[in-house]
Amino acid sequence: MTFQHTKLALIVGALLSTVVFSNFASADAMVGTGGYNREMHTMGMMKMIDANGDHMVSQDEFTEFYGSLFDMLDANKDGALDAKEWVGVKGHTALSITTGGYANQLRTMKMMGKMDTDGDHNVTKEEFLSFHEAAFKTMDKKGNGIIDAQNWLSKHAG
Repeated sequence: MTFQHTKLALIVGALLSTVVFSNFASADAMVGTGGYNREMHTMGMMKMIDANGDHMVSQDEFTEFYGSLFDMLDANKDGALDAKEWVGVKGHTALSITTGGYANQLRTMKMMGKMDTDGDHNVTKEEFLSFHEAAFKTMDKKGNGIIDAQNWLSKHAG
């Protein structure tokens, strides 16, 4: 290979790497940390969100589930989650409507930071639902408002 061909190959490789890694970074920012993704994309979590038991999660089921989850976390019922509510009290961090692994990954300060879009150290219900809306859209590969088991279990980012 000539020097010019080698140089061209290096430039093309660098450009492709930039595109690939920037796409992974933006997708990861939408759906959370690797641990959060791993725990969300389980059949156990899908079953908990699938309210009508049809083995698919609709946009409405998803939004209803995450609205209820926020309400459960919002211990003082002020419409925002602070760090104490987010992490929970030691020994009392389980959430009855999620799997234990998912609750552990959700209730990290890193996940709180991903949802706290205005940086005020509180996550409002709007921020919480907006984050999960983006996660739903990432999983809804067909764009029809329904996530089937195959899409639920597939890796999306992280």
